[in-house]
Amino acid sequence: MKHYIKELENLGLIIAVTAAIDIAIGAFPYFITGGLLVFALIQQKHTANFKKWAIRPNKTPNLSNKSWQLISENILKSINKSKMANTPFKTELLILQDVSDSLPDAHIVIDNTGNITGYNRAATSMLGIDKSNLGGSLAALVEQSNFVSLTRGEIPDNITEFPSPLDEKLRLEARYTVLDETRAVVLVRNVTQLNRLLSMRQDFIANVSHELRTPLTVIVGYLETLLSEELDLKTTKEVLQKLESPSNRMQALVDDLLLLTRLEAAPQPSVDELVPIDMARLIEQIISDGQAMSREKHTISPLIETKKVVLGVETEMHSACSNLVQNAIRYSPEGGAITIAWQPIRNGGARFSVTDEGIGIPQEHLTRITERFYRIDFDKARIRGGTGLGLAIVKHVLVRHSTNLSVSSELGQGSSFFFDFRKEQLAPESIEDKFVDK
Repeated sequence: MKHYIKELENLGLIIAVTAAIDIAIGAFPYFITGGLLVFALIQQKHTANFKKWAIRPNKTPNLSNKSWQLISENILKSINKSKMANTPFKTELLILQDVSDSLPDAHIVIDNTGNITGYNRAATSMLGIDKSNLGGSLAALVEQSNFVSLTRGEIPDNITEFPSPLDEKLRLEARYTVLDETRAVVLVRNVTQLNRLLSMRQDFIANVSHELRTPLTVIVGYLETLLSEELDLKTTKEVLQKLESPSNRMQALVDDLLLLTRLEAAPQPSVDELVPIDMARLIEQIISDGQAMSREKHTISPLIETKKVVLGVETEMHSACSNLVQNAIRYSPEGGAITIAWQPIRNGGARFSVTDEGIGIPQEHLTRITERFYRIDFDKARIRGGTGLGLAIVKHVLVRHSTNLSVSSELGQGSSFFFDFRKEQLAPESIEDKFVDK
């Protein structure tokens, strides 16, 4: 209050001085106007200083006029008090925004006219929404008829699926939820992989049914013959022998399915499970088994150029390498050459490869050949045996050994399947020498 009294005193002093000057020069009637004018000019200066500070009132003011200084300090205290009161609320809002932006699914808040009022980071990557779209129509941005109907609440169960406006190969699922009378939220998630997995599951069930139907049909047919007719001992033995092939096929299919399921569910092998595997000796065993399978109708040759020993699970590694050789035999013409190689690669690693002179694989199929039961229809190709699970088993064995299957192929020229081990996946030289000395 004393500052305001001081201001009045200053005003009185200015008027008094002005009055004295006016009396001295004989213009007394105008002294009040002159004093007020001088006071107004002084206050205008103080006001300008206050406005300059008020543009960014974050620092303590330093005004020459004590009244304006007091007013500024009171305003600053009020601002700081408001900030302190709102800090927890702002913190919670920032946390909620961070959580929202970290979610893999998109959410878009729209008003009752369908215009965008808020969104998270996933909405940008999925639908291309950015700040320029705030206040604009969500339906106009996506332009999918079923999605437009969803934003209007016209879709039963408030859920629909549509292609991404940024990439037609991606499938998105949207849900519409009313928040209140003026707002609703649209939740969007990428279901491309889910659809693919559902399709794979359906294909898997269909393929298993198909693979089992043929041998089961043969077995049931022969069993009906045995039950419905009186056969002599020789004929009975002949019929029973014919049951062996479809039974073995069913057994092989079940064994591969169980192995594949175990590989998919098992964690990475621990250090205690890894043992030194002499790849040269393993290749010798695989060649022997392959020649028996081929009935020596193919030329299977080793190419051993390194003594490196792998640390791995021996039964799984044998299964993976054997499946690659069996695959080469099935897809190679009689008399074709198959080479099984164990070679050094740069950075101290080693590569296992199986190369054939078979019919080759079209490029568009290379990314899918490790799927369960995935087969390619080759004209005039005579593919013998197999459960359709061999390359899927190879894939999962290699994943458990921290490597992956690579394929290079050309139609009519053959294929090469290979995988690499890094230096740290190989046994120390002392262990290698021990295997070589055997």
